[in-house]
Amino acid sequence: MSLLSIKNIKTIAEDDHEKQILKGLNLEIEKGEIHVIMGPNGSGKSTLANTIFSSPRYIKTEGTITFDGEDITKESTDKIAKKGIFMSFQSPEEIPGVSLANYLKAVKTSIDGKKPSIYEFIPEVEKILM
Repeated sequence: MSLLSIKNIKTIAEDDHEKQILKGLNLEIEKGEIHVIMGPNGSGKSTLANTIFSSPRYIKTEGTITFDGEDITKESTDKIAKKGIFMSFQSPEEIPGVSLANYLKAVKTSIDGKKPSIYEFIPEVEKILM
């Protein structure tokens, strides 16, 4: 079973229903695989990420998105994030007083519903980063 499966996804811009951006995209990502999506400006990379996250700026007109065996095509962004899918930016805005470690702990708390033990959390993060 694929970790992420995108089948024939078609997306239009919310503000311009005539402009189809994704035109039947298919993608399969298996657990443990690393994929890089590259292309020139305007090729649909950000649209794909926003489509996966159900951004209101983009409307899915066809196709399905499945994550870990569950159809997330019509899920809201917050529910998708709670399943463990996140989007980052190349140059994220720095928030004074908020360390990356504190941010990651807040995310983990939001997903699990309980604050992680620092003694378990740090080794878990270090293992992922290695």
